[in-house]
Amino acid sequence: MAKAAEIYEYIDSFAPFESAMGFDNVGLLVGDPETVSEKVLLSLDITSDVIEEAVRKNVSVIVTHHPVIFNPLKKLSSDSLQYKLAKNDITVISAHTNLDICCGGVNDTLAEKIGLIIDEHTDEDCCLTAELESEMEYDIFAKQICDKLNCKGIRFTARKGKIKRVTVACGAGGSSIFRAAKEKSHAFVTGEIKHHELLFAMEKNIAVYDLGHFRSEDIIIEKLAVMLSEKFTGTKFEKAESDKENISYYIRN
Repeated sequence: MAKAAEIYEYIDSFAPFESAMGFDNVGLLVGDPETVSEKVLLSLDITSDVIEEAVRKNVSVIVTHHPVIFNPLKKLSSDSLQYKLAKNDITVISAHTNLDICCGGVNDTLAEKIGLIIDEHTDEDCCLTAELESEMEYDIFAKQICDKLNCKGIRFTARKGKIKRVTVACGAGGSSIFRAAKEKSHAFVTGEIKHHELLFAMEKNIAVYDLGHFRSEDIIIEKLAVMLSEKFTGTKFEKAESDKENISYYIRN
């Protein structure tokens, strides 16, 4: 069985923790590096449901994308996620923006999944720019994204002219729209975008595709589980069943 420290070192080999953005908090955030577990859960987030699943499955190590500790803790109440983890002797490793920007990471995976061709990995400002194999109408591209990512729905805007050059910024990547404009992109794909960023995109004739934070990043979890399984054959790695999108859509006719 792999130790938490060994899992950390392997992730660090392709997504160096020191490459994370300055505001971020990544690494082994809860528990003991010597912790071993026959089964390891992978999850986009730590929630009470994920912790309960880990306890039920006798899991001692969880690997997440979003940090379970982001801001400094001023207290540790008994109903907090961090307290529940410590109480149940669960170790947590979080790989966030370091996994977003690495070669083969979240942005690369998202770009490839929606049909972009990445000639060269150049992830700057937590976003990357690549191209579709052929030009596409903005609404057809929206359908392609939904089909490829199995989205319940996405928000998108129109543009004059077809789409070929696309900038991708997973998660809360709306601020990268300004980078997309510098890259002369026709479209911008992200997990969250603010109103003023959306208006800027419209002024620059950039079609925007807002997938929702979960859908823009969940794709990395299964991929990471496969990579870890191939590296540590004596340990079972699986995506947490309770790690699900919690957004519902009401469609008005």
